Amino acid sequence: MKISLQNFTPWLVQPQGDDRYLFPRGMSALHFDFPRGTFCGEIVTPSQYLSLDVTVLGDRAAGICFEFTEEDAPGPGMTVKMGVLPGLKTRLAIPFSALSGGDVFLPRTPGKLKTVVGGHPMHLDRLVRFGICVDKTPHDLTLKLENLCILDEEPDYPLEHRIMVDELGQKKVSDWKNKTHGKEALIAALRAEAADTTETPLPDRSVWGGWTKKKLKAGTGYFSLHHDGRRWWLCDPDGYAFFSTGFDCVGLGDQCNLTGITGLCENLPPKTEIGWSKGKWMGKETENFNYFVHNAYLAFGEDYYGIWADMIRRRLISWGSNTIACWSDMNFIRREKMPYVIIGWGYPQTKTAVFRDFPDVFSPEFEENAEQWAHFLDETKGDAYLLGYFLSNEPAWAFVNNINLAAAALAGAEHTHCKDYIVGRLKEQYGEISALNAAWNASFDSFDALYTPFEAEDLHNTRAMEDLRLCALEMIRRYIRIPSEAARRVDPNHLNLGIRYAWLSSPDLAAGCEYTDIFSFNCYSMDPTSMIEDFSRLTGKPVIIGEFHFGALDRGMDATGLRGVESQTERGIAYRYYMHHAAAHPACLGAHYFILYDQAYLGRFDGENYQIGALDVCSRPYPEFIDGVRRANGELYAVADGTLAPTDEAAKEIPAISY
Repeated sequence: MKISLQNFTPWLVQPQGDDRYLFPRGMSALHFDFPRGTFCGEIVTPSQYLSLDVTVLGDRAAGICFEFTEEDAPGPGMTVKMGVLPGLKTRLAIPFSALSGGDVFLPRTPGKLKTVVGGHPMHLDRLVRFGICVDKTPHDLTLKLENLCILDEEPDYPLEHRIMVDELGQKKVSDWKNKTHGKEALIAALRAEAADTTETPLPDRSVWGGWTKKKLKAGTGYFSLHHDGRRWWLCDPDGYAFFSTGFDCVGLGDQCNLTGITGLCENLPPKTEIGWSKGKWMGKETENFNYFVHNAYLAFGEDYYGIWADMIRRRLISWGSNTIACWSDMNFIRREKMPYVIIGWGYPQTKTAVFRDFPDVFSPEFEENAEQWAHFLDETKGDAYLLGYFLSNEPAWAFVNNINLAAAALAGAEHTHCKDYIVGRLKEQYGEISALNAAWNASFDSFDALYTPFEAEDLHNTRAMEDLRLCALEMIRRYIRIPSEAARRVDPNHLNLGIRYAWLSSPDLAAGCEYTDIFSFNCYSMDPTSMIEDFSRLTGKPVIIGEFHFGALDRGMDATGLRGVESQTERGIAYRYYMHHAAAHPACLGAHYFILYDQAYLGRFDGENYQIGALDVCSRPYPEFIDGVRRANGELYAVADGTLAPTDEAAKEIPAISY
């Protein structure tokens, strides 16, 4: 059934005729208010799909948002944000089941880039508003919107063939400073650099990248922690002060997910050539091509990997990087012998989850799986170059602000060990169901009635939510404790760096921090100071930042990532400001930049295509950004030691373009 856009009310949007709408710079939207119990006046079910054809007019990709609002809510409770390539009529379709909030990300479909589901779970029978908007942009954006429909099954995704990337993986229709024009230019530039094997580390650095001007204690043979009375430090294996700085994803770039979009590529090589692979993302088979690998192969031939790896090591050392950070190529780590961190793949799960990826932590299954999972440390437990290990990264359950996991457990239909724990704790606390009913203003027949799924928030009772929050704290504490203890049994030598949370979505994230050496998080701010302060004060732990980045739109990419600045020069300024202010905080031990390479223009496995790297798809550095990186890294020890004040030169920020 089709829904007419004539029923939508523009908010700052300017209809242009012929299904075209101008979305001015900044936030604007089309929205449709409708009676509760319907969606745009129609009765819908979770198995149906919402579909819209979108054409982004112009030469830059954009983020399109679907917003959903429940009755009596102050604003949208859930937003589904989707990236769309420019100039292509692209079908966006989401199942109404996605509004349950069970997944943070949705599968990629042709023409669409990444899809992110944000906010709280929605109830179809409570919706009263639907909106279409665009993410904040630094310029006005015109969209052609057609065929808004409710469908009984997933639609097909027709897409025209139009060349959008050249044979090297660069955006085809644009030119920019330092763009590589053809294979010959690529080969000449990379071979010339590889021929110079000079390695130029920053002065006063130990063999590990520590600071030889400050020896804190006798070496232990492994990285360790030390508090000098003023601040926390990492110590390298020889006992020198160590502030960790480096790049995530040190390897030959991301695979480009070309499933259904090979017609957008110029002169793809035969599928027998190096660079092609098969994969799977969210249960769907994918066809992938790695432009980064193929370009290195073009330059260096069969021995491309070793030549590339040695060249990258020289670059990192000369830039002042001392840590190979998360998601990096273990072959590179083994070959090049630099300090590094690792992350445990596949954090212990259970067949039945409580909410999203939060497992049934009171089940024997969770303990058994934790014991098996911890063996990811077997290979590295004796390696002095290993700084430490992260437990996991950005768990999806923590993407909901102030999530109450115990309330989520009681809302689920499954009989879990977590439910047993919650009901048992409440029975012990209240003794009689009448006492619980009086405290909660409820009418349960018995404690067993708590096993029947219900929404605790609907009780509108502060005492009930606080009781359940205390249960949730124990659930999170066990979520951290069981895997941490298993990891310590396998590897007693290295630092437990904790879970890299995406942001401080709840103070409850501090639960279980007593079982880790360091508390970690990712911080996509211009200045990390407040987030460092919040987490360190909450946990009493030293902290390390697992990810941050800045992107610009001046070098052939359409998305800045999670923070945008005006140019590559401003990226260097932003890096220096961020790292100075991280090092200046006495609880911060380091910060890792995400990532070494830009992402593929047509999107990695999930569709992300951000200009956030130190290197482009042709392995060419962005010199203005690298100047800022090298300068900052040369100053960090003095800033951390309090002998150099952090810079107050801040970058010129622009609205971030990300999806």
